Amino acid sequence: MVGSTSFNATDRLAVINLLYSYGYFFNENKLEEFSALFAKSALIELGQGNNKTIMNLSQWIEYISGLQTFFTQQQTQPRHVLSSPRFDSQSSDQVHGQSYLQLFTTKHGITSLVTTGIYDFTAIKAGNEWKLNHWVVKLDSQPSL
Repeated sequence: MVGSTSFNATDRLAVINLLYSYGYFFNENKLEEFSALFAKSALIELGQGNNKTIMNLSQWIEYISGLQTFFTQQQTQPRHVLSSPRFDSQSSDQVHGQSYLQLFTTKHGITSLVTTGIYDFTAIKAGNEWKLNHWVVKLDSQPSL
């Protein structure tokens, strides 16, 4: 599919917006909007190497809420960056791809890299909306918080 033009560009842009909204809502601590990016049946995998945790959506939101509480207590501003999204497959109701992740924090004007990695994702179309349905977070290193 690399280089192919045989896909629905409107759907592709909607999925790209979905990915970038993930970073924005995370950074702005908008958990309700962040949660709405996922299908109710979403499965999330988080890990580094062979160490992996599998969560449903409510567990994932609880985990993210805990991170946000930590950032607030530490008076740090997270900056979650998704970059270089690519797509392996796209149909009228499902898309699969990857995106790099970088997580930074800023405290007292000093920016630090927390971790990097890759997201492997599957999104599904529900009506006129795309939702993340399988979200795999493959960290390159343990976060340095």
